[in-house]
Amino acid sequence: MSDAPPTTRPSDSGHTAHGFFVFQELLRVPELARLYTDLLINSPTTVTAARDRQEFSKSTAYKYANMLAELAVAEELDEYEDGSALWRAEPVSGNWTDETTLELGPVIVAVYGATSVDDDLELFVDRHGKAALAPAVTATIEYLQGNTTRRGVADDLGVPAAEAIAVTQAIERIIAVVKDHDPTLDDSRFEVDVHDRAIEQAPYQRSDE
Repeated sequence: MSDAPPTTRPSDSGHTAHGFFVFQELLRVPELARLYTDLLINSPTTVTAARDRQEFSKSTAYKYANMLAELAVAEELDEYEDGSALWRAEPVSGNWTDETTLELGPVIVAVYGATSVDDDLELFVDRHGKAALAPAVTATIEYLQGNTTRRGVADDLGVPAAEAIAVTQAIERIIAVVKDHDPTLDDSRFEVDVHDRAIEQAPYQRSDE
């Protein structure tokens, strides 16, 4: 019997590579990330409804919908609503390991997508770079779980308190809407106590509410 370690199946490595490529694309174009998030939280829904919620042109919405289909994270169904085909998006998640392990899921995609429409998130990225969004999301979840304060978030991120307050408030509005669709948060026990008025200001809205 050989003592050699088992080799990774091609399907496993292919799945991992696909997930990595998907996140590369979703975190490259904010508008693509926004459409993906809208389809995800409202599945099944039509591209027409999603583009109205996200204020995209028809051509832009369908261009991004087709990109999501090519990435195999959304598909057009053989079902219709008001004459338009329904679409369904699937949650994507994965780990990126270097010096530390970063868990990626729909929330981080949604937050990145919102940088194109949320002034606080856009300013945060302008000042600290896109890579700073993931630690900000993690710190916000820690705050929502009661493990730290907003001032503690400021210390962890190395930003002024006012900036930490603004970015965590922007992120928690998104978490409140996307949390139930993010498999990386399945084991996270916390409530997102965000006022309805704040939810109304979020860049994503569930059509059933």
